[in-house]
Amino acid sequence: MLKNCTNCGGKLYFSPKNKGNVCENCSSIFPVVYDYKFSKKPFEENVIVEKDEFADALENVKCSSCGANLMFNKFQMQSVCPYCGSTTMVKGKKKKLLYIDSIVPFSYSKNEALDLFKSILKKKFYANKKAFKNLTGDDISGVYVNTFVFDFIASSQYYGTLSFTKTVRDRDGTSRTKTIYRDVSGVIDKKFNNVSVEANSNIEQKELTSILPFDYSGAVAFKDDFMNGYILEYQDRMLDDCFKVAENIAKKQIEREILLRYNCDRIERLNLNTTYSDKRYNYCLLPIYIINKIDKKNKHHKVVMNGQTGKVGSLPKDKLRVFLTALFVALGIVGIALLIMYLV
Repeated sequence: MLKNCTNCGGKLYFSPKNKGNVCENCSSIFPVVYDYKFSKKPFEENVIVEKDEFADALENVKCSSCGANLMFNKFQMQSVCPYCGSTTMVKGKKKKLLYIDSIVPFSYSKNEALDLFKSILKKKFYANKKAFKNLTGDDISGVYVNTFVFDFIASSQYYGTLSFTKTVRDRDGTSRTKTIYRDVSGVIDKKFNNVSVEANSNIEQKELTSILPFDYSGAVAFKDDFMNGYILEYQDRMLDDCFKVAENIAKKQIEREILLRYNCDRIERLNLNTTYSDKRYNYCLLPIYIINKIDKKNKHHKVVMNGQTGKVGSLPKDKLRVFLTALFVALGIVGIALLIMYLV
């Protein structure tokens, strides 16, 4: 990872703008080759690297506060956890790595990502802006997240009961809602591409989902040159466990398609028998910026950001603004109702 500059011996960091490693001391640029075509391989080729120079060059660190498992180069060791902001980092045990197929490089530097986050935050009316007041470079960390990217075909047989509501008018002109039930059965086949599942417990699947999609056409063959200046998660979820998450993602999408097929909006009961075929995967490192901030009340706030596209995940809400909006809406409804009563 963090190799020294061949010109002056200074430390190198990967620069998205220069598409190469830049020396912190003399600003020399060392281009990195981006030649690669993103592809998937069968599950049978699930390989754990027994001996890897890249893994041997890393230091394993564990956060005593949140339990995050991280991997640093000895030149980039930091004392702050990117997930919880704790400073209680202790040395962990050496661990074997799964063979890394590809990596999606960062498109934004740390400073660019911080400026972009601030501009997005300003535009979000209900975001808690005070929670991220006075952000600095120390509040953002670039992390490569271990991810399985799946392709597969799901073939489902189903039967059950769906329902939807519609408004009907009685003979006296009174409107009311009526629930319509439909017994359904059939077969649905669906091909899934690039289903992304995080392979590390530090990032929740919903956090990863909130900043999807990634453009996998921008993925490159894994090289440690892209890692310079960034942190690597340690993968602690294996292929089969991650595919179970992919199955749940597929199940929800299939249920939505069944509802659409029958113009319904609720599942009363549904038996879904699904088989999966042509299962393939790519083990990929995804670029994510993590913004951590501890406010004046010592409350921790964390937001994830797509390091390739700049998409920001869920932001903490400003409770006062949410309350005032709900209050104004309620008062407006009451006011309209009173006006109607007065006019009648």
